[in-house]
Amino acid sequence: MSKEKKTKYCTKCGFKNPSDSNFCSNCGASLSKFDFTAESETSNVPPEASWLDRCPVCKSGKLSLVEKKKLLGLVATESFECSDCNAIFVKKGEKYKLSKVQDKSNQIWQEYKHQALTGREWKNITYGGLSDAKQKEADIVVWMEKLREGEVPFHFGGKSPIILKKNERLQMALPNVSLIEPRAVRTGGYGGGSFRVTKGVSLRTGRFQMESHDELKTIDQGTFVLTDERVVFSGTKRTVNIDLKKILSIEPYSNGIGLRRTGKSRTEYFTGVEQHNVSFSIDGRHYKEPLSGSILMCLIEGLMKKE
Repeated sequence: MSKEKKTKYCTKCGFKNPSDSNFCSNCGASLSKFDFTAESETSNVPPEASWLDRCPVCKSGKLSLVEKKKLLGLVATESFECSDCNAIFVKKGEKYKLSKVQDKSNQIWQEYKHQALTGREWKNITYGGLSDAKQKEADIVVWMEKLREGEVPFHFGGKSPIILKKNERLQMALPNVSLIEPRAVRTGGYGGGSFRVTKGVSLRTGRFQMESHDELKTIDQGTFVLTDERVVFSGTKRTVNIDLKKILSIEPYSNGIGLRRTGKSRTEYFTGVEQHNVSFSIDGRHYKEPLSGSILMCLIEGLMKKE
């Protein structure tokens, strides 16, 4: 049996990329060079230490204050320079921007060049941790992986707008979701030339040609319901009931998902999920994020694995 390859989720569009990817193959967004595919990043930060005690870039030198005068000595800029690697951090308000290093291949420079972070964040980085933004990214990826494996209990809250079967459990009910489906659009016209028969009258020599192509059309708007057994869309015109066992593939988007299922030749799209927020916690860190197609995809895949 072949070992399953690790994947790296894009936090922008939810596309699954190979773990060694630097950019998303779907939307082109930058993917972090740190490996967030298995466990969230942790660090042992001495609470009494100052971020100036150890350089975040080389992890050995100390940072010393350097003041420079500008504009005839009327304005002073503060920066901190490492005694070993000569990395320079320029003070920007209450934050410090990594502005210069000698070794441009250094991983810290590659990840944090020209970023202004707080002293607390730089201290976390020094001792193996991450900036707040990258810690959040790491936590989201880890949480999504656990959700995808069915390891995270999930309930969005609220009452079910549909009658549940025996032992069926509601996961979420999202109002104001649109059902979109591809529809064939036919266009046509005469090909060939024409010649004038008399004043105001011309005769076409070609024949009428018809062409057809698909366009996405909004079919209805209603409530998207997900249980541990099925997906239900209840609108004013249409009701869709999809057994999780019949789902063949899921396409995640920033504002919804596309579902392909057995017995249906075309993909059904459900959009508008980003209007709703989802809350979760990782190691005591709490987040509230807009619901995305990638989160919804991971949740559905996790439920399917429990079937």
